[in-house]
Amino acid sequence: MSTDVSSTTDTTETGGDESVQITERAAKEFRHVLSRKGLPEDTGMRISVKGGGCSGFEYQLDIDSHPADEFDVETVQHGIRVVVDMKSEFYMAGTTIDFNDGLMDRGFTFTNPLASGTCGCGSSFSI
Repeated sequence: MSTDVSSTTDTTETGGDESVQITERAAKEFRHVLSRKGLPEDTGMRISVKGGGCSGFEYQLDIDSHPADEFDVETVQHGIRVVVDMKSEFYMAGTTIDFNDGLMDRGFTFTNPLASGTCGCGSSFSI
């Protein structure tokens, strides 16, 4: 099986600080979710922005088994296929997604340099 290198890059090796980045902890948790659900390891993490939430825009993480299309930006980070549609990439350029494993704040977190404000729970933002 061949991979189109022009559309898929491993940003853990190339940097890619203008695109959405995931940390090793986020990748580890995503692999754990895939394992629990019995999904293949090549299943991707789809990251998007939707209108809504307390602050105007809301982050969304989904499990993606479909190949990226011409409207997607796809990278491989820490062994995880990460897919972001181009519209969402506009609102999330430079965002880092991490995973907190604490008792009070367990879950994926988003650090978005473009956000001018966020809600208290951190799942929505404004620009």
